[in-house]
Amino acid sequence: MPALNHDTRLVMTILFVGTVSGANVYFYANFGLSFPYGALEHAVLFGLITVGSIMVMKALFDLSLNDRIEMYLLDRRIKHYWERMSKEEEQRNKLKDTMKQYSNTFNIPQTQITSTYETEGIGNEFLAALQP
Repeated sequence: MPALNHDTRLVMTILFVGTVSGANVYFYANFGLSFPYGALEHAVLFGLITVGSIMVMKALFDLSLNDRIEMYLLDRRIKHYWERMSKEEEQRNKLKDTMKQYSNTFNIPQTQITSTYETEGIGNEFLAALQP
């Protein structure tokens, strides 16, 4: 999961473009009125400045932060993976220790059980009589 899901990225892109457009409107309102041409030329200049500033900011962001963010997310996934593996190993070791601790007290050999029944004369013949 090194990247955000599609819907969140779309919303963030819309907010980013809106912010850059708003900043462009502010600076164009203060400094763009000295452009001596008509309304169409002002609209084209405003569009080019908006798109150009978005592209420049996106390129700077990709160059400076994108690799760092991706590496941070990847390192975080790797760290969580090894933490999960160490927890599983710790649980396995606890289970092994518990099995070792209680294996001597509850371990009854199978030969003792069968030999007890055979010496008393109880066999398995009565099971054959129950079948139809």
